Amino acid sequence: MKFNLLRITLVTAVAASLGSCQTQAGNDHETATATLLWTGEVAADGCGFEVMIDGKKYLPANEAAIDDAFKSSDSTRVQLEFVRLQEQIDRRCGMLPQPRIMDAVRVISITPL
Repeated sequence: MKFNLLRITLVTAVAASLGSCQTQAGNDHETATATLLWTGEVAADGCGFEVMIDGKKYLPANEAAIDDAFKSSDSTRVQLEFVRLQEQIDRRCGMLPQPRIMDAVRVISITPL
């Protein structure tokens, strides 16, 4: 009986700890001046959008959240609210679809400067 109670307590503590880490990571919104790069439609051998923050490129996990108006320029300075994601994205695109694994962000809001 004591063993089962200890097991239940341990499992509950671990689950609560993991849950709190996920919640905290999900609320880590950042704001930065960034460069939004448009590389062309994936269907036309482009690679979609990339975001450059402090000299490092990221792939937006939710690319559909970026307005099509940003496709009119190859490079646009923007104010970006985003969340850095733990996982990377492997997007195969372009003329030679080789692995293109990059760090990822989730776009919260984007405003041209």
